[in-house]
Amino acid sequence: MKKSKNKKSSEEYMEEIMSFINQNPSGVTITDIANGISTSRVTAGKYIAILLERQEVFFKEIGAYKLYYSTKSKLIPRELIYSYFTGLLSGLDKIIENKEQLKLIGEAISERTDFPYGSKFPEEVLPKNNSRSVIKFLTYFGSMIPFVPFVYRNKIEVNTKILKEQKKAFYRIKNLRDLSEFMQNHFYIMIGVIEHSIKKKLGIEVKCEVVKMDLENNVVEISLEFI
Repeated sequence: MKKSKNKKSSEEYMEEIMSFINQNPSGVTITDIANGISTSRVTAGKYIAILLERQEVFFKEIGAYKLYYSTKSKLIPRELIYSYFTGLLSGLDKIIENKEQLKLIGEAISERTDFPYGSKFPEEVLPKNNSRSVIKFLTYFGSMIPFVPFVYRNKIEVNTKILKEQKKAFYRIKNLRDLSEFMQNHFYIMIGVIEHSIKKKLGIEVKCEVVKMDLENNVVEISLEFI
């Protein structure tokens, strides 16, 4: 007779889950965890619930999904990052006139950093060979925008408009506190990061553009299109 495999204890499951979360500090879904430790979503959810009660993990809701993080993550203070980044943007504003050059900077950032949210997008929203999954991805991306760039010092709003037949979405980003000349550069860098990150992680060509900047109302509109 074959010997049955030893079952993992509850503590072993939770150690594996915490190890996986710590390896993906930008957040993971239940599906990511289940796949990462080779178990079912039910089992992963069971132990995540215990870890939540123990306050060892917490989550953020990104649209219809929850991303889980370790409560012991060592994060750099937001204000320190903000002051550094805005100083960098201010310097770029003095030496770069062509906004397309800023997009290239975004592509270079994406090449060297893990963006956004860990090593991959949640499996539930990955675009496949059908328009429905593409629309699902575009919708998810819109709900993710407020959580991605640390340059937003206040809670922003994003209105998403999707053109299904064109596989294209427009994201109207509102309630921006600061849209000064040098802060506008952030969005040109951002579209470069978005384009290159999706290509790098999913192997899919997309086009991301700054469509409009409403300086009077502090509103920016960007588009994302599958090509």
